[in-house]
Amino acid sequence: MIQRLKMWIRIKVLRRGVREMKRVREFIYLDEVSVTSLLASILGAIPSEITEKLTNSTRSELGGGGEYKVGAGKANATMKREVTRTSDYQVLRKASIQATFKDLYASVESSLVLRSGSFPELKPATMRKLRNASSMRSEFSPWIIDGASLKRGRLIELEVELRADAIFRTSTIITSMTNIIGQSPALAAEVDTQEMRTAIEVNGFIQELMAGLIPIKCRAINYEVSTVEGRDFLINGDIFSELPEVYRLNRRPLYLVGVVEEALFWKDIRRVLFSGSSVKVLCRVGRDKVQDSWSPVKLVDVLKEVVPDMESAMDEFGPSALRAMTGGVNDSGDVTQLRESALARYGELLVELQGATMSEELRARIAHVASSRSSEMGSVAANRAVFRAVAECVSDDLSCQFTSDDEARMRGEALTQHGLMVDGSFSVRPENSSGRLDDTVDGKCIDAEIVAIYW
Repeated sequence: MIQRLKMWIRIKVLRRGVREMKRVREFIYLDEVSVTSLLASILGAIPSEITEKLTNSTRSELGGGGEYKVGAGKANATMKREVTRTSDYQVLRKASIQATFKDLYASVESSLVLRSGSFPELKPATMRKLRNASSMRSEFSPWIIDGASLKRGRLIELEVELRADAIFRTSTIITSMTNIIGQSPALAAEVDTQEMRTAIEVNGFIQELMAGLIPIKCRAINYEVSTVEGRDFLINGDIFSELPEVYRLNRRPLYLVGVVEEALFWKDIRRVLFSGSSVKVLCRVGRDKVQDSWSPVKLVDVLKEVVPDMESAMDEFGPSALRAMTGGVNDSGDVTQLRESALARYGELLVELQGATMSEELRARIAHVASSRSSEMGSVAANRAVFRAVAECVSDDLSCQFTSDDEARMRGEALTQHGLMVDGSFSVRPENSSGRLDDTVDGKCIDAEIVAIYW
């Protein structure tokens, strides 16, 4: 009987496994604290152990009787025998974080703002509405999602190309190259000692700022962003050809950005963060709506009060350094010309910030500063002084003052537009596409707190 009971339980488990086979997940990253916290907020207490108890009872009864004559009297005799057998089978299952995640996903699946997977077929009537739509409505979900629906704390599931942010990739490359060169005297003899020392110092500074966190910037596979009349819409890439022209003209890539902890990865990060593999990410929206930019190094927020342009410097460092590694060429003539152009553009950005028009006299003054002082550029401090001279020209002409944040933001934008790093050095020729990186393409991003990465 016990053997039959065991076999029945095995068959039951196997059948359940077959039904769930299509939902098997291979985890790459899983934040246990976030998973249990979210599930507890939904269900309350979470069981740590699950006990299944099965009882089988068998009852048999045997009876008989007779009547006997004894002389003038009668006698009755009855015999009855009853046998009861009971067997218990108890199974104790310990809850794992994978099982807890499964319960969490089942609880929130229907309420996800964004959800990966196959999209429902668009009906002809809905397609006609799309072609003639003057505004996007909720009836087009999940093909079209209003960016305003992304509220902080909402859960989303997005299919992305998994990739670390450029600044982490740069740091990892420098660390790997330093280790390789350190183990090879022949390579060490070919490397500029001063440049290597500078690279190591910069890398140490970056690693200290990242504080053990890994920033990721993953391009969304199924969605892109279109901005129309100041509103952002997340649109499935397959239907852009069916939309009005105004939505197609403002098409931009969508990125999922956030920071993760290295200790929570279930696989070697070198295998997963540099491969661009297609994965699914369950996360919580960290900031309302889609964002134009984000800071991959969170500790810069602490230093921003004393170093206003620290954030823009860190944001640009990773892409610029990678461009330099993949296609940068150092040419002093080109650098001088680019510096002068960047200073002129900086003046234009400051004037635009005030909503004014640049006069020819102011343009000439800025050109004079650019031509006479561009040679001073070569370090962050020197750059700041030269750019400050341009800002003073604009302030005197327009009788206005700029905050340090505005100056830092416009300075970073002017340098980036002309392929220069924060110290004024040359990163890559603007016309050279070989140094272009997928995640440096201008786009919009969803700033999120990562719960799980899987496929």
